Amino acid sequence: MSADAVNKRIFINYRRGDSQAAAGRLNDRLLQHFGRDQVFMDVEAIEPGVDFVTWIDEQVAACGVFISVIGPDWLAARTADGRSRLNEPNDYVRLEIEVALKRNIRVIPVLVDGATMPQSTDLPGSIDALARRQAVEISHHRFTADCDDLARGIKRAFGIAGAEAAPASMLQHQAARKRGWIDILFSFHGRISRLQFLIGFVAVLAIEVTLGIAISTTASSIFDAADAPPTDLPAKLKLFEGRVFSILEIASWWPVWALTLKRLHDFGHGWRILSLFIVVDMAFIPIDWLGNDELSNQIMIFSVGITLMLAAIQGTKGPNEYGPDPLAKSPS
Repeated sequence: MSADAVNKRIFINYRRGDSQAAAGRLNDRLLQHFGRDQVFMDVEAIEPGVDFVTWIDEQVAACGVFISVIGPDWLAARTADGRSRLNEPNDYVRLEIEVALKRNIRVIPVLVDGATMPQSTDLPGSIDALARRQAVEISHHRFTADCDDLARGIKRAFGIAGAEAAPASMLQHQAARKRGWIDILFSFHGRISRLQFLIGFVAVLAIEVTLGIAISTTASSIFDAADAPPTDLPAKLKLFEGRVFSILEIASWWPVWALTLKRLHDFGHGWRILSLFIVVDMAFIPIDWLGNDELSNQIMIFSVGITLMLAAIQGTKGPNEYGPDPLAKSPS
């Protein structure tokens, strides 16, 4: 490994049981910015017979940036007999931080899951300098954006050219700006604004109603010309119209669900919440066919109310894990 590769390697230090999931997500995100050989996360087991203190020293020394992932239980971690893990001389988290600080490697504390930065008095003397390092907070709702900010800071530390370190959010903004209505109506990815949601929903509803009226009018003229007894025509026509509108309702599910999910993404929610909308929509059809007008009307009123709410309430500001803010201005 060349000296240049060594200096541009990233070591992710974390406590299993405290921040393993967040560290894994951070590792995956950093891999999108750096080569696989540049990001090291100690998930591999140390070979039997290897001096783990020497092994840790070698791995950490080969890095230019050391990330210490700190979760809410990082300080409180205890051994089986109740002693503080950080105060144990052979605790691997402590050993890795000691090596990084001793070698004057750039150490970046990364706070996840609402953790706060420990005070120097909370830490063993060998790593109390960690408390003086500028921390980075990565929140759940801004995970992707916060990780990208961290990656850009690391690139600056590595002296990578600005063109190479172009933020992913810029590309996301450009993608959002180029998003067409086919994508807005049928894609289940990204976020959309209240106005985009409302226009899309009204467009789908207008197409559904227009087709329904056209088919119903055509059917009415056919039934009128038929030889069936006049008393049978209203009932048959009503049944036919009901089936037609049910079919059109089912055909509209894809764009309606796609619009709804992208709007939910703007609030930081995903498929779990959308599944409730799907259940309500699918329940409406058999209830309507069974002729339970009262219950079907209640479901329709509920659906309209939720739709108006999604079209009225502003989503989260700034990027979140589902993409850039649809109301943010594209970078010039």
